[in-house]
Amino acid sequence: MKFSRLSLILFCLVFGIAACNLPTAQGSGPAAPQNGQPNNGSDPQAATAQAATAIQQALEATMTAMATPIPPTPSFTDTPAPTNTPSIPLLSVSTATNCRTGPGTAYDILGGIAPGQQAEVVGRDATGNYWIVRLPSSPTVICWAWGQYATVTGNTAALPIFDPPPTPTPAPGFTVSYIGMASCAGQYAFRFQVSNTGSITWEAVRIFVTDNTTAATFTHQQDFFRDYPSCILGDMNQDLMPGEAGNVANVNPGQLGYDPTGHSISATITVCSANGMGGTCLSQTLNFTP
Repeated sequence: MKFSRLSLILFCLVFGIAACNLPTAQGSGPAAPQNGQPNNGSDPQAATAQAATAIQQALEATMTAMATPIPPTPSFTDTPAPTNTPSIPLLSVSTATNCRTGPGTAYDILGGIAPGQQAEVVGRDATGNYWIVRLPSSPTVICWAWGQYATVTGNTAALPIFDPPPTPTPAPGFTVSYIGMASCAGQYAFRFQVSNTGSITWEAVRIFVTDNTTAATFTHQQDFFRDYPSCILGDMNQDLMPGEAGNVANVNPGQLGYDPTGHSISATITVCSANGMGGTCLSQTLNFTP
């Protein structure tokens, strides 16, 4: 250590100085004073002062060395190991899957997910049957995908649970077209095709006919859809479900007792969701000349 080495040097220095001032053997030391005059080379007081000065200098050097700070030993801080960031959950499908506004076919379709596409998963439903995802073709659109044909990769533990939105109100709709005129034993009727294009079932129908040429009116109303191409009954439907089409003719009651060929005819067809023309009803008017 530095302190031990300096102490040893100091000890040697003091010892050396003291040895220089010890009395020497006869004949070899300084000459005795003559005529009462002192010999400066052998003055004991001067030697003592020199020794004290040397000791003081050595002591100051030692204290200075002791006061010199020892550089600290450098320390090293361990760099923390990187942590893996949880991956974003992604959904893929094995077959084309619709993505809707909610869980089930009652909800509108917003788009689709095709095999090979990936959709970012942002939530799930409480049953585990549906995933809430970003639509691949429009990532700002959030929709519900059925999990039957889906595979999800990534961390799904922290996904929020979504409650289903309210079931949309069924939208009614239908189209109607004039398909011809039927006659039987002097009675005439007009035939129409009605197609249910909405999401509710039609249970009843009314046909209101105006012969603009004669100003005569005729009304047909039934809780079913019945067609007569001639004197023989044709189609017969108790109701028209969504996507279903059926024919109807204004017969018994409602047929005409004369031939209206060439007349200007207006016909208003009304369909309703309950028997007796109740519930939700819609109407359309056609103008034609048989």
